[in-house]
Amino acid sequence: MRVVHVTDTYLPRLGGIELHVHDLAERQRRLGHDVVVLTGTRPGARGRDRADDLPVVRIGRAGWAALPLAALAALDAADVVHCHSSIVSPLAWTTARRSAAAGVPVVVTMHSVVQRSAVVTTGLRAVAHLAGPTVVWSAVSEVAAKALAPCVPQGVEVMPNGVDPAAWPALPARERRPGEPLTVLSVGRLAARKRVLPLVDVLAEVRRRLDPQVPLRAVIAGDGPQRDAVRQRVRALGMSGWVELPGRLTREQVRALHAVSDVYVAPARLESFGLAALEARCSGLPVVALAAAGVGEFVTDGVEGRLVADDAGLAAATADLLADPAALAAVRAHNAGTPTGLGWDDVVRGCLETYGAAVVAAARRPVAGTLPQGILGVS
Repeated sequence: MRVVHVTDTYLPRLGGIELHVHDLAERQRRLGHDVVVLTGTRPGARGRDRADDLPVVRIGRAGWAALPLAALAALDAADVVHCHSSIVSPLAWTTARRSAAAGVPVVVTMHSVVQRSAVVTTGLRAVAHLAGPTVVWSAVSEVAAKALAPCVPQGVEVMPNGVDPAAWPALPARERRPGEPLTVLSVGRLAARKRVLPLVDVLAEVRRRLDPQVPLRAVIAGDGPQRDAVRQRVRALGMSGWVELPGRLTREQVRALHAVSDVYVAPARLESFGLAALEARCSGLPVVALAAAGVGEFVTDGVEGRLVADDAGLAAATADLLADPAALAAVRAHNAGTPTGLGWDDVVRGCLETYGAAVVAAARRPVAGTLPQGILGVS
């Protein structure tokens, strides 16, 4: 099958969409599919290059207005065009409309939680209308699908992000040496949407709730536009001695942090999925998150961690777990011994089924030309 993944942003930029598109495309390629990534992220010269053996067509930020020949050639040769969207994704939307009009099966996956805003809702309704009724819409979690549903009359499927269990193996129970601090970990982009500044306040409250004699360490890993603001907030609250800001880390470095951490905190409210939290959960870490976020796709309150209503709940649940070694060990043992069901084999299988639905939908509207054949039979 010839699959074109369309994403406004891609590697080397790091984020949920960027990593998901790369990993999904790479696994499809391993199954024998012909996969190309079309993106607006352009680190070098325009044209076709490769990222980890994946062919990539980079057109620059304004390229969606007039797609270059390399992009048009990839789209015209596609059996399925899979567009990955956030709240504003002009390249994904333009290619979805163009490909659907040409009779090519199109899947659009929303990677963000659509906010309750008249402007956003009206805009996405217009996008869905222009793309047409044959496009299959999906979202990365039930939370994201529910938020998108009012904008898309044909309904929204759930196509979750995936994780490689081998890359995030379950870790043995952590044995702390005498005097070694309890460690709270959070990994993500240091941006307002991820609520990293409120996270600093949550950590301060965790410290107040714990016995002063209990050593505590917190690590907020990542980089982004609020990096300096987070550093200033940490200093202003007198937390520099125990809160670490190591910046952007590799996957190997994050795995090493999982091994020496006790609780993972996911502070974002408009989190459509929470890939970093899923990786932590696979490693065995209890996850504390807001119930309104997409983390609930793989965390059940009281089982894989805690789901709470607000920041006060984040602080209370984190402190309670840290103060209860038996509860901490029980959650970690459960997480380490229970698969998430979100491994890439299952995710890719579901993705191909959605592509099949897109083929059926595209066939409902007669168009000029011939509908690509042989898609449903590919496994």
